[in-house]
Amino acid sequence: MMLIPSMYIHLIDFFSLNASKVGLVFSVASFCFGIGSLPMSFLYNRYGPKILIAFSQIGIFISALLVGFSDNIIMFSISNIFLGLFASIHHPVSLTLISEVFEKNISKANAFHGVFGSIGVSLGPLISYYALIHYSWNHAFIFTAFFNVLLIPLTLKVIPNTEKIDILKLKDFKDGYQNSILKIFFMISFVVGLSFTIFNTFIPSVFSIDFGENSNSIVSAIMLTGLFGQVLSGYLGDRFDRIKLLSFVFVLLLPLFISIMFVGKNLLIIISVLLAMIMYSIQPLINSIIKDITTVKIRSVVFGLNFFLMFGLSGLAAYLGGLIADNYSFKLIFPIFALLFPIGILLLYFLNEKRKVRV
Repeated sequence: MMLIPSMYIHLIDFFSLNASKVGLVFSVASFCFGIGSLPMSFLYNRYGPKILIAFSQIGIFISALLVGFSDNIIMFSISNIFLGLFASIHHPVSLTLISEVFEKNISKANAFHGVFGSIGVSLGPLISYYALIHYSWNHAFIFTAFFNVLLIPLTLKVIPNTEKIDILKLKDFKDGYQNSILKIFFMISFVVGLSFTIFNTFIPSVFSIDFGENSNSIVSAIMLTGLFGQVLSGYLGDRFDRIKLLSFVFVLLLPLFISIMFVGKNLLIIISVLLAMIMYSIQPLINSIIKDITTVKIRSVVFGLNFFLMFGLSGLAAYLGGLIADNYSFKLIFPIFALLFPIGILLLYFLNEKRKVRV
């Protein structure tokens, strides 16, 4: 997820493209990163997590190698599409598994899952930095491909077989009250996804302009601080109302996004650390809210749709951000997209009110 953003400016030079065209490639790959989660959320009920996660890792290995050996933008784009499709399997499958295994302390379980996700996100810029310094951008994808090979035996050994759930039917989505809650929740997912895409995609470019060759190592350290936000979120999420906590997170993010445009180098680091911690505190909360508002039978599908909106459809933000960067600057992207957070707060209010009254 972080390899293209970490090498955004290098890819512009290598393929002789502008920022919006690289953003378009990333948008399409991100869309596939989300869309592939939809069929897998249905297949979870039939095949279970072990087979699907191992299948994902084999696919990531093959497609990441193809990206690594790309020498033109067409091959790079197509192989990134397949990389996105195979990578998209992971989230709905793993999160559904967590929701089955952990009846209590679900926010802590999601936070623990998220901590390792933050480590992975922080390694993206570090792998890119190492590849660019010692080899070329291609090697970042090749390193990632072989890392997935190491995970496959671990997956087959550790991931449990779960009881098969009844196959979903159309009538499982005919509850009007349930559907009205899900519609509001999915709008919140889209808002969260747009903000995540902007942060993950363009923070590396902001730092690349201000800090040059050392930028990816700095971004890697900043992304790693996201795990502290996830741990705190997991702790608080099991003790307080998760919807109200998420509203408070949006309130904090609003001024931080705006400030990116106006701060110097030192403050940029401080603001970005705060952003990483607060942005990544969202995931345990929103994944736990899904368990609160769904039944076991439809949960994998809701996880899949949530992930599609957060990391698939919201990939549009990478293209829009690229247009802003081409015409103005990378920093201006953040105050423009800060408008998302008041919308998110309003949607969370509607969700909270809807849950109070059974229609």
